[in-house]
Amino acid sequence: MYTLLHLAVLTVTVLALARFLPGVRLRSAGTAVVVAIVFSVLNFFLAWLIKVALFVPAILTLGLLFLILPLIVNTILLWLTDKLLHAFEIETFGSLVLSAAAITLVNAIFHVALHTHTYRPLIGGGPTRWV
Repeated sequence: MYTLLHLAVLTVTVLALARFLPGVRLRSAGTAVVVAIVFSVLNFFLAWLIKVALFVPAILTLGLLFLILPLIVNTILLWLTDKLLHAFEIETFGSLVLSAAAITLVNAIFHVALHTHTYRPLIGGGPTRWV
């Protein structure tokens, strides 16, 4: 259920990016579903490898790279998705980074919205009950 909902949100995000960013092109609405599936499969199989490759640079930057690591991973995966699918095209590097930033932001909001029980202290869950 979580995976299908995530694919639906990612599909809507890709459709919105194609509509509002001039450098992002889709051949059809069905292509957005394929883009979401390919992006998710690449994320499942390659995201850990990219994170491992960037671990040492993240340590050398005293952990500051960890703050933008999801953006870097999504940028690389979106670029790979662009290269794998001919019906999906991102023309400029700026459009690629903006699209990856939008996907990263939507993923973060989606994750927080579905896991509110985990983030309850961060969003004002009220006083602590000691009983």
